[in-house]
Amino acid sequence: MAILIVSGGFHRIVSGYLSGRREAAQADALTLQDLPGYLLENNPAVDGVLLTDEAFSGSQETDLGQLNAALKWFSDRRGAQVPVFLLTRNPLRSQQLEPLLQKYAGLRIVVCDEPRIPLGLIRSVLDELAAGRSGGQLSKPQRAPVDAPAEEEAKPEKKKSFFSRFRSKAEKGEAEPEATDPLTKRMAGISRGMSRVVAVTGHRGSGLTSTVVNLAHEASKRGLSTMIIDMDAEYRSMNMYFGRFHEQSNKYDEMSASLIRTLARPQDYMTTACSIKDHLWLTTLGYSFQDHRLMDQFYTSDKLVGLLSLLRTKFNLVLLDMPLDLFREFRETMIHIDIFGLCVPNNLHAVLSTIRNVEVVLDAEKAAYLNAKSKVIVTKYNDRSRFQDALFAPERVGEVLASGLSDVFRYEMNLAGHVPYNNSFDSQIETEIALTNLAPEYEQAFGHMLLRLMEGA
Repeated sequence: MAILIVSGGFHRIVSGYLSGRREAAQADALTLQDLPGYLLENNPAVDGVLLTDEAFSGSQETDLGQLNAALKWFSDRRGAQVPVFLLTRNPLRSQQLEPLLQKYAGLRIVVCDEPRIPLGLIRSVLDELAAGRSGGQLSKPQRAPVDAPAEEEAKPEKKKSFFSRFRSKAEKGEAEPEATDPLTKRMAGISRGMSRVVAVTGHRGSGLTSTVVNLAHEASKRGLSTMIIDMDAEYRSMNMYFGRFHEQSNKYDEMSASLIRTLARPQDYMTTACSIKDHLWLTTLGYSFQDHRLMDQFYTSDKLVGLLSLLRTKFNLVLLDMPLDLFREFRETMIHIDIFGLCVPNNLHAVLSTIRNVEVVLDAEKAAYLNAKSKVIVTKYNDRSRFQDALFAPERVGEVLASGLSDVFRYEMNLAGHVPYNNSFDSQIETEIALTNLAPEYEQAFGHMLLRLMEGA
């Protein structure tokens, strides 16, 4: 049975759930914009169609027209035999597509109210499509019972590790997949039951944005729902790393004002933020946004606190790109941040610049809080850098910060990880491929860093 998957970058994930006699009708990813042309050119014989949010462009009018053209093609050539399911996290989709729901009997919309679409729900939709059921209401997958069956003999509970509290329960009748390396085994212990608000900070130029981007990609790749909040409204560097957002911000004023709209109405984050790919969302400002009146009204500490309070209930990981100097205006936000990833290259100039930034921006109380809740991320790591006639190893950076150079750092900070320097560092902007997707050493480096940040301080 061939199922046409229209899910943009989510194609690889969805097609991986196909099993048995089910197979994807196409090997490459498709979006709604590609779909009408693909149908006319290939005339595929399919048993069902699955659409997800990743296939949509963000323009309601364009998406409606493209979907209407595709549904008309199926209706003209296949009649009412091909069921088309839209699996979405956007509760407004049903309202937006109401004209098509009335026009095409084979179209069904399944709304998931969780930040991540559960594996069981995807499989249920695929089962419905494979069975050729175009009518009736889709039944939700059954969850495993919370309590153990009464007839089972009670067993003494073993001492649990920190992460075991957040481990996902296996679906009924399914065995947990076995990890192949220590990092994956430990990462498997993090589920959607855990939530962290992490601010990646440091003096400007120390690699904050690149660190945020790679942590987000690694978290998304490992199944953690992740939201990036780019608070650097001056430089707006996320536009360079995510061409999808930059293109949409150029086309639509609403997306260019994404950060302001999300701060103003946190509950509407699914329409005000940009869905980059599976599990990964971004809210920032486009280069064209210049409304200082709205900035004064919504780019405030109170609005950010409100946004963080909501997002921590929706995502496993909320990542803030937050240069140190911004805490001058957002001091009251600090107590709502679970942990700070303090970016410091391993050279004395970077250490002193970090200390000076903290001294200028924060009072003693807030500086102590930053110190206590931080883990050091050694960015742009230079394996030849030396300090006091010895190799300036990553572990030494935190020690030097707390060695008495200033009263702002009284407590030694643990190391979250270090980023080995690579000539391909700047190619992330040119190719939009994060370092963590370029080589195993970066995947391991950011994977371990992510794990230590998720553990907290």
